[in-house]
Amino acid sequence: MMNRTLKRQWSLLWLTAILFGVSNVAFAHSGPLNKLALAACTEKARSQACQYEGVHDDLYIGTCQYMSTALMCVRNQPIQKVVNETNDSEITHKHD
Repeated sequence: MMNRTLKRQWSLLWLTAILFGVSNVAFAHSGPLNKLALAACTEKARSQACQYEGVHDDLYIGTCQYMSTALMCVRNQPIQKVVNETNDSEITHKHD
């Protein structure tokens, strides 16, 4: 009898752990709205083209869409890397 109770408790523990893990993944997409994506659609209408540069020199291109009650730029193209236009002669590299 004790063995059956112990197995049931372990089963419930594993089920709880699995459900907790799945729920965390589901909440991953419900975070705060990206301020840069929001700013890209200021003064624009729904479905209008937009783009913004992310914090890691990434260019996001998409259209303005409503998320909750806010209009924000939703990417519909692959993320592009922004190429910094620095001249090699401007970069100095020295070895001691």
